[in-house]
Amino acid sequence: MFVVTGNQMYQAECSAVKRGISFPQLMENAGQACAKIIKNKFAISKDNRKNVLVICGKGKNGGDGFVIARALWEQGCKVTVMLACGEPKAADAVDMFSLIEAAGIDVIRYDNNLTLHRPILEQADIIVEAVFGTGFSGSLNHSLSVLAQAVNAAKGKVVSIDVPAGTDCDKATVSGVCFKADITVAISAYKPIHIMKPCNKYCGKIYVADIGINENDYKNLDGVTCVSLGTKEIRNMLPKRKPVSNKGTYGHALCVCGSMRMTGAAYLAVSGALRSGVGLVTAAFPQSSYAGIAPKLTESLLLPLESNFEGTFAYSAMADIIEASKRASAVLIGCGLGFNKDTTTLVHNLIKEIKSPIILDADGINALSTNIDILKEAQAPVILTPHPGEMSRLCGKTVADIIANPIGTANDFAKKHGVTVVLKTANTVVCSKNSPTVYVNTTGNSGLSKGGSGDLLAGMTASFVAQGMEPHNAAVAAVYLHGLAADIVAERTSMRGMLPSDVLNFLPELFSKFE
Repeated sequence: MFVVTGNQMYQAECSAVKRGISFPQLMENAGQACAKIIKNKFAISKDNRKNVLVICGKGKNGGDGFVIARALWEQGCKVTVMLACGEPKAADAVDMFSLIEAAGIDVIRYDNNLTLHRPILEQADIIVEAVFGTGFSGSLNHSLSVLAQAVNAAKGKVVSIDVPAGTDCDKATVSGVCFKADITVAISAYKPIHIMKPCNKYCGKIYVADIGINENDYKNLDGVTCVSLGTKEIRNMLPKRKPVSNKGTYGHALCVCGSMRMTGAAYLAVSGALRSGVGLVTAAFPQSSYAGIAPKLTESLLLPLESNFEGTFAYSAMADIIEASKRASAVLIGCGLGFNKDTTTLVHNLIKEIKSPIILDADGINALSTNIDILKEAQAPVILTPHPGEMSRLCGKTVADIIANPIGTANDFAKKHGVTVVLKTANTVVCSKNSPTVYVNTTGNSGLSKGGSGDLLAGMTASFVAQGMEPHNAAVAAVYLHGLAADIVAERTSMRGMLPSDVLNFLPELFSKFE
């Protein structure tokens, strides 16, 4: 599903118009599609008629509302239309309003005094809110804020059309009061407000209305084109298990991870790779951490290597790692690695020498940040999995700036340096030099805000790459499944109490739904 800004949505509509669909027809299509979703959601029929209040603005979003009101009235519902901002102004909306008047549907005008309108609010089973569309920014005025608060307090279910009024579609922010929807019907495609946390909570459950705009209409849009995928798409991306196969069929991951102080990082990364289907994993770790790592890794090959006085890899371990990488179909570097002169020099040289795809996480990224230009010498695709702090060290922006614009930050870096970037935020984004679209993830929760979650994700990513997936798709699948597993674990236990190991242990059950 595409995720588009308000301006990109308009461009797609213009493309559809060039194909022969008029703007009035798009409005009619939108209203009818929204009404159908409302009808199905609330089981509206001749034997189950609802009291419906449709609150309309004076623009095109209000025009969609007029079509919805007419369609639900034709289904036998008792419909009242409220003009929240005065008479309609947009030409198409004016035409749709004339059909409302011709049909004799009740129309009331909000006059900043709820006393007369409160009975209608209280009697409504469904309140359809079509006040502002994707072009709104700022905050609702006092009059509309009062109306929004009354609607939010009403017992009827609130359905917002495209975006809840009072929310900023593109910035995915809310300033002041907004309408809080139980359901939001997105017109044709997701908008940032529908998926970007935390303000997507004001949208409630999202449904998408097909209004006749096709995939070709979303091509060649100005700005970054974003997509969000679901279970069906991810299932189709995953490597298929073959009836006749062996461990060599599913790849070999080399995990260069761990140190004396961070043994758990190696365990989670290696175990995440194994649980995600790779045929073989070699765990390379400093000899000094053997007692903390080896007993936990009973299914992987062990490659303990020379360590330094800090309990991390010594630089002299490089030759053995490079030799091991020749047998690997993907190499993960960085989880629990430690950050010092030895590990920094080691990472720089491994990036230059390894010929298999590299997944760089945690201290591997910190080492890279001291010499970004080393990426120019990489002989294989590189995937970076930074959190905002690590991304800040990579690109020089503040953490606040990165969180405010994760898509732009990650995409710019990926294109400039020719890598795949997995920027881990509330909505993790995946960008790649080879992909025309940016993936915006919708799974996951704050239970993942614990040390070790990133190590598990890195291991899953390495596993998918080792199994032959293209780096961008491997990262997308890992991010989605990592978050989905966390969501189910949180439902069964809690976000507060869940651990990365809980998510790890749930992966086998999760994958049963994808085979």
